[in-house]
Amino acid sequence: MTNSNLPGNSSAAEEHENWDFRPRSLRHMPWHSEAEAPAGVPILDLALMLDAGKPSERRKQLGALREAVTHSGFLYLKNHGIADEEIEAIANETRAFYGQPESYKSQFDHRNDVRGYTGYRNESTARLFGTSRGKDLCMKYTMGPELTPAEVQERITCEADVASKAYSANVFPNAIFRAAWIRYYQSVQRASGQLLRLLGDALELSAEYMSIWNEMLVEKSCGELRFFQYPDVPRAACADVPGNGTDRMAAHFDVDVITLLHQTPCENGFVSLEAKLGEQFFKVPAIRGTLVVNLGEIIRLLTGGKVKATVHRVVRPPLNQHKGSARDVTVFFQAPPLNAKLRPVLLSGEVGQATVFDDFYRHAGAKEFVAFADLRASLFGEFIRQTNAPDAEHELDSHLFNSPAPVVA
Repeated sequence: MTNSNLPGNSSAAEEHENWDFRPRSLRHMPWHSEAEAPAGVPILDLALMLDAGKPSERRKQLGALREAVTHSGFLYLKNHGIADEEIEAIANETRAFYGQPESYKSQFDHRNDVRGYTGYRNESTARLFGTSRGKDLCMKYTMGPELTPAEVQERITCEADVASKAYSANVFPNAIFRAAWIRYYQSVQRASGQLLRLLGDALELSAEYMSIWNEMLVEKSCGELRFFQYPDVPRAACADVPGNGTDRMAAHFDVDVITLLHQTPCENGFVSLEAKLGEQFFKVPAIRGTLVVNLGEIIRLLTGGKVKATVHRVVRPPLNQHKGSARDVTVFFQAPPLNAKLRPVLLSGEVGQATVFDDFYRHAGAKEFVAFADLRASLFGEFIRQTNAPDAEHELDSHLFNSPAPVVA
C-alpha cells in the first residue's frame, strides 16, 4: 500500500544516486537462506517456544535461547506472529513519505522530542558512542508508545522524567501512515513481551526472580519503534574508495532491554549488518520470515554481564556493489517504564561480574531498587554530551554526499 495523499511528485531520488522509494513486495526480494546465518546465531521458533503441547521441542528451543543470549547475544526469530502485510504496510507508507520533498518532510521533524522524521545524515551514532567518525547514512522515523495522560503520569517519577522526552507525543503525516505504524508497533511489542517472558524461563530463574523479572522488564514495558531507510551509498562514498570510512552506522550496542529488528536484503546480495562475535565482526544476512534479536545494555547490567549486549554495526558496500545496496530496517527497542524498580537478577546458581549497576544498587539504601529513570539518565548522559560536543571530524566526508556525486574510477 502506498499513500496517494502525500503532496508533490518530486523525490529525493532526483537529488541522490539511485534513490528509489517505490513500494516493494517481500516475496520478490532476494532473501538469504537459513544456512547463511553465522555460527553461534541460531534461528529459533517463537511458536514452538510458546507451545506447551510439545515439551521436548520447547525445552530444546529454550536451551538454544539461553545459549544464544549468554554467548553471542544475537539470534533470529521465526514464526513471530507479525504478518507480511503488516511489514509491507509500514515499509511502503514510510518509503513513500521518504520520497517526498525535504520541505514537506521537515514539518514532521520533532527530533528534540525524540519523535518523527530524521533526515539523511542528520544523526551520528559514531559521535554518540565514540567508535568511529561520520554520520548515519540513512533516514529515520520514530514513534513511541501511545499512552494516555494518566498512563504517562503513572510511569514518571519526577520533572526530569518529563524533560527526558521518553513519553513525547507521536507525530504522523496522515491517518493511513499512523494506522500502519500502530498496527506494527502492537504486533512487535506483543512478540517482544512473549520472548522476554520465555527468556526468563530459558535462564531458569527461581520463582522469586521470575516475579522480579516480569515486574521490571515485561509488565507495563513499552518501547520505541524506528524505521531506517538506507539508500544506495554514493559511488564516491563506498568503503573501498581511498580515504573513506567503512560505516553506514558506526559500531554500537543498544541501550535497551531487547531489540527486535526486521531487515530487507540488498538487491545486489551485499550484507550490511554485522555483529561482533568474539573478536571479529560477522555478516548477519536478511532471512525471510525472521526477526533479528539482540539484547541491550540494561539486561546485561541487571544480569551482571551473563546476558550479552553485543556490539553491531552497518557497513558500506564496495564500489562493485554500490548500486542495489539499499535496505529497509524496522527496529523495536523495548525498555521498562521510567518508574520500574530495577534489581539484580541472579541466574540459576551463577554470579556475573560486577557492573556499573552495582554502584547504583548499593546506594539505593532502604529502597532496595533503582528506578529505571535514574539508570537511563546515567547511560544517556555521556552519550548526549558526546552528541552535543562540536567535532569537525564528523563533517570531513560531507563533500561525498553533495549533488551531483563525483564519479570515482
